[in-house]
Amino acid sequence: MKPIFETCWPRGDVLAGELRDEMFAAKLEDVARGTADPIYQDPTAFFANTHPARGLQNLLTEALGRASGQRPTSAPIIRLETAFGGGKTHSLIALYHLAAGARPIDVERYVDPGLLPERPIPVAAVVGTALEPAEGIDHGDVTTWTLWGELAYQLGRYEEVRKDDEARTAPGTQTVAKVLGDGPVIVLMDELARYLAVAGGHRVGKTTLADQTTAFLLALLEAAGSASKVAVVYTLASSADAFSSQTEEIQEAVRESKAVSARVEHVLTPTEEDEIAAIVRHRLFDDVDRQAARETAQAYHEAIAAELDRGSDLPAHAAAAGYATDIENDYPFHPELFRALNEKVSTIPNFQRTRGALRLLARTVRRLWETRPAGTYLIHPHHIDLSDEEILNDLTARLDRPVFRQVVEADIANPKAGARAHAA
Repeated sequence: MKPIFETCWPRGDVLAGELRDEMFAAKLEDVARGTADPIYQDPTAFFANTHPARGLQNLLTEALGRASGQRPTSAPIIRLETAFGGGKTHSLIALYHLAAGARPIDVERYVDPGLLPERPIPVAAVVGTALEPAEGIDHGDVTTWTLWGELAYQLGRYEEVRKDDEARTAPGTQTVAKVLGDGPVIVLMDELARYLAVAGGHRVGKTTLADQTTAFLLALLEAAGSASKVAVVYTLASSADAFSSQTEEIQEAVRESKAVSARVEHVLTPTEEDEIAAIVRHRLFDDVDRQAARETAQAYHEAIAAELDRGSDLPAHAAAAGYATDIENDYPFHPELFRALNEKVSTIPNFQRTRGALRLLARTVRRLWETRPAGTYLIHPHHIDLSDEEILNDLTARLDRPVFRQVVEADIANPKAGARAHAA
C-alpha cells in the first residue's frame, strides 16, 4: 500500500492555491452575458472540469432531444431538485453551452452527439437573484421588470409582453405561447424560490408580484407542454432550504398546471450522493492510480476486519461487505470524510454541498501536499485542519448565528470546552 503522494497527482491550480472563490461560484446569468470566469465561460475549460454525472446526462438528453425535435416524447418540463449547492446551476450552464453550439471534444461522455442541434437553439436564461423588481434591468433599448419580461426580451419577443411587463401583471397562456413560438426554444430558470421571497414585498393591485409570478409560471408550463420543440428547465432546492415556503408555493402552482397533470414534467437530481467523490476527484486531480485505490481498499478492509475481531469500537457499517468498495470508489478520500460533509458540514446554513466540498477539500489537498505527513494512505476527516485560518473562515463565515461560530471556535481552542458548548 502506497501513500497518496505516490499515487495521486493534484491539478496545478490546486497545488498553487489558485482556485479563487469565484471559480467555485457558478452563475448562469454571467455565462449568458459573456462575463463569467473563463472556467465557466469557455466551453472547453468548463467541460474539462465537469464530471459526466448521471443526472447531467439525463438532463442533456431530455432537453436537447425535446428542443431539437429528435426525441419528441421527451418531457417538455424538467425540474432539477436537490439540496443547496447540489449541482443545479452547473447543469444549467452545461445545457446552455451545448444549446448555444458548443462542441466539446469528448461530448459523447455527456450526451449522444446526434442530439446536438445543427444550429444554435435560442435560449432564455433567467436567474431570480439577478432580477430587479424595484429598479428593473436596463438593457439600453428597454428595461425589463419581471420574469416574463426578461424571458421575452432574451427571446427577441419583448413586444408581446411589454404591457404586462410594465404593469407587472402575468400574461396568459396564449401570450406566452406567442413568446415561445414553435421552437426550438430552451428556457432555463434558476433561483426561483429566492426571487419569490423578494417579489412578495412588491404590491400589484390587490396581489403581489410573487402571486403574479406564480400565475406566470403556470401559464409558461402549460404553453410549453403544448409546444413541440420547447423545453423548460427550472430549479428548486429541497424543502429544507431557507426558502422552503416559496419552494412549496412553486410546487403547488406546478401541481395545478394542466401540463403537469398530463404527466409531462420530469424531475431530476443533478448530483447523487454517490457521485460527489467522482466530481471532487475529477476537479482536484489530474490523475489517480485506480490500482492503488483497489489495493488501499483491500488493505483497509483487512485492517478493519482484524480490529472488529478484537472487539474494537468501530462504526457498524464498517463491517458491511460493500465498505471496501466505498473506499475504492471514494479514493483518495476516506468514505467517512464524505459522510461528514454530507451529513454534518452540509447542514451549516449557506454551505453549498458540492461547491462547498470542492472549496474545502481543495485547501485540504494543498495543505497535505505541502506537509506530506507520513502514513497518509487516504484523506481522512482529521486531515481537515480547523487551525487553518482559510478553512476555519470558510466554515464560520457561513454560520448565521453567532452561537454556532462560538461552538466551532471553542472546539478548536479547547476540545473539552467545545463539548460543553455543544451540550449547552
